[in-house]
Amino acid sequence: MLLSLLTILLWGGWGLESKLVVDRISPWLNTVLFSFGLIPPLIWMLCSKNLRKVNGQGGKGAFYGLFTGILGGTGNIALYLALAKDGKASVVVPLVGLAPLITIVLALIVLKEKINRPQACGLLLALISIFLLSY
Repeated sequence: MLLSLLTILLWGGWGLESKLVVDRISPWLNTVLFSFGLIPPLIWMLCSKNLRKVNGQGGKGAFYGLFTGILGGTGNIALYLALAKDGKASVVVPLVGLAPLITIVLALIVLKEKINRPQACGLLLALISIFLLSY
């Protein structure tokens, strides 16, 4: 739970910082600088004793890891462009934060996962929040 809360704090600051940055430099330059900002965590991860845990599917896992980076990086560019085109951080960032809705739909279709009633209610409330945020 502590790491989840830390993630919320860090990503919350990242959302505000993203708007401050694109008001001063282009989304494209920000993407390049963002990549350089990943160097300290990269060094930290490279020093991890758990780096090479493969679980028997190294090649497939490496492909998925690379593809995850491509999706995430391209999503970041889209976010920065939305903020740069006069998007309000108070609307754009929470709206982008609803990306797990796509994950849920894909998990239902691809992974054949099931959701229960409380989770379905949560999805409905998230969809209502999209409507409310757009005003």
